[in-house]
Amino acid sequence: MTVGKLDDLIMLLSTDWFSPYWLMLGIQMEGETRLCFREGCREIVKQILSGAREYYDRSYSEERLAHTRSMLEFLLQKCQADPATIDKISALARDEENRITDQPTAWLALVITQQLLQNSMGESPSLDSDLKQAVSTTWETLNRSEFPEPDFEQVCLGSKSEWDVFTRSRTPDEPAMLSDFMSSLASEEKFEQFWTAVRAKLSLGERRELLNWYRKVGESMTGEPLRLPQEV
Repeated sequence: MTVGKLDDLIMLLSTDWFSPYWLMLGIQMEGETRLCFREGCREIVKQILSGAREYYDRSYSEERLAHTRSMLEFLLQKCQADPATIDKISALARDEENRITDQPTAWLALVITQQLLQNSMGESPSLDSDLKQAVSTTWETLNRSEFPEPDFEQVCLGSKSEWDVFTRSRTPDEPAMLSDFMSSLASEEKFEQFWTAVRAKLSLGERRELLNWYRKVGESMTGEPLRLPQEV
């Protein structure tokens, strides 16, 4: 677990404003289990801060981090979280080598996907029509919802709960820090779901071709190919 990701995730899950949206990150907790975990995260946040006036002044020592990890593991057991939820929270809190991609790359891959489907790629490399159709149908299925996604920055900044006001006060120069972090996690999770779904429709050769296309488009936009895995 990286210290920043672990601490940020615990703080995010401690808030009132984000509580209704845990499922967006694949976290399935309801009722007393959710309440138990959210309240427990608030106690861990206090341990993370350990008297620091601002969040970025907290201790980054391995001893403190180990204590935070231990508290999180104990809390998951105390609240009787199921094994799948424990695995998901552990995965979100660390940079796993077997994840599809990192957060910045996932965000750019989503931007590329949206531009492809909006026919706004410009001079970017072309994509085979069958592969584009597979991307399109998968994307439409994943994004089919009766309810629009809220503006999380607005939800974060608009919350008047005592705890949410407190967490924002710990990052006075970046009051929307947690909504920004949530957006990064959501991008990573969304591309993970998208790639799992689209790869099931494609042959090995087609998956390799599609990943190579993403790399080339990413390089045309940033000067560096996207850091996507090889299909084997």
